[in-house]
Amino acid sequence: MFLQNPRHELPDHFLALANPTRLRILQRLGQVGEESVNDLALHLRMSQPRISWHLRMLRGGGVIRTRRDGRQVYCSLDVENMARERAQLDQLLGITGRVKVSEEVGA
Repeated sequence: MFLQNPRHELPDHFLALANPTRLRILQRLGQVGEESVNDLALHLRMSQPRISWHLRMLRGGGVIRTRRDGRQVYCSLDVENMARERAQLDQLLGITGRVKVSEEVGA
């Protein structure tokens, strides 16, 4: 089995975010919480194989998690892993104090 090199986890995480289609997928999952691959494809008006390819990139980057229920595959955001990746980036950049999200976005 192929084990992911820990040195590549952070680049893979942010590479998964570097595509407009994948950002649309994340936006949808943020709105609905969990959705089947087929419903996601219908909502985004894309083919199921194309959605699955993008979901594979997002799963490899640790941005989403999937679960199988019979023949259906359901996707949701992996919020805990995204927080860990964000903490790794903060550590890499030498950011010591966490800024609240509301302060970051000016809310």
